[in-house]
Amino acid sequence: SGRRNWHAARDLQRYRHCYPGLIEPENEEELMWNLSFYKNEICFMPQGLHIDILLESWWDNYEILEENHSYIQWLFPLREHGMNRRARPLTCQEIQAFKKSKEVMQRFVRAYQLMLRFYGILLTNKETGELQRAENWAERFQNLNRFSHNNLRITRILKCLGEMGYERYQVHLVKFFLTETLVKETLPNVKKSALDYFLFTIRNKKERRELVHYAWQHFKPRGSFVWGPHDKLLKYRSRSAKSQLHQKAEEKQETPANKCDGSVEEDQNQSLEDEQKAGDAADVQGEDNLQSDDVKEKRSECVLTGGDGEEEKETSFTQQEEKDLNSEAEGAQGTAESDCTKESKKRKLDANIAEAPKSEALRSPPDIENISRNLGECAI
Repeated sequence: SGRRNWHAARDLQRYRHCYPGLIEPENEEELMWNLSFYKNEICFMPQGLHIDILLESWWDNYEILEENHSYIQWLFPLREHGMNRRARPLTCQEIQAFKKSKEVMQRFVRAYQLMLRFYGILLTNKETGELQRAENWAERFQNLNRFSHNNLRITRILKCLGEMGYERYQVHLVKFFLTETLVKETLPNVKKSALDYFLFTIRNKKERRELVHYAWQHFKPRGSFVWGPHDKLLKYRSRSAKSQLHQKAEEKQETPANKCDGSVEEDQNQSLEDEQKAGDAADVQGEDNLQSDDVKEKRSECVLTGGDGEEEKETSFTQQEEKDLNSEAEGAQGTAESDCTKESKKRKLDANIAEAPKSEALRSPPDIENISRNLGECAI
């Protein structure tokens, strides 16, 4: 539509800031309905089942998962009211109790896998949350494109994952839908919800910015992207680019090269530090990519200037050093090379000064006349 859903933006901002101003009931210890449901003590309402029966009997029952609208708010409770008035909002104390119970969290992950399978997605790694298409993805994607209420369910699932401490699951699920909607274009009717809702359920600012930049890269036409400022997105450097920058910097540090003068080495080290700081500090307000090019140019100049010219200097210095050492006494072999050089230069200077008057005297006009007269007498 070319417009951003600001109602969604406000809703997700409130969620990311943990519902500021929300007052929970005082007797919350007695109202842990969601925890009791996940402990398999009560059925979801209205007219529901215990969670163990639900997870087992509804595993491949896609029809009932589509048509029943009561279970989703019990499987993925939030700290806000939903359409099912028989479901109870999640409390902070319940969240802590959920995380402390291994049995409860195992059921929670199974519930997540149940809904992923319903949407044609497979959880390939429980530790990282990595996802891939299920075998029946084409059929399930058709259902997703047809029934838009599933977009609301996915938003609820993403929010609940964040409440339960599964932020890593959030990131992979959002990235999956961004890829399917923007890159592979298999879910066109989910694209708007993915950008307005799914994307902004990520509480971690760095992860969220990374995903916004990913969406901007693949959005068409890019000029109509309204979910982030274009000037900052242009300057943003993704984490993959940062890692490549660090890798190049490490390779350049480890690669042996001809040594330059001390000042050039300092410039090189400073350039590396600046480059690494630029990579670490890069964000939506990241620095210009030309900085890395300047560093490379300085590095190449350093390598070029530290080549043949430096070897010639070392060769000439070695020859002069041998001459000076040969002219010194045997007792002076233990002195420093700088002292030998200074002493040899001093002797040469004294010899040049001593010879200068002689050469100048031979070239004076009176001496030339006397020499010619003497030569003439000899000839006669």
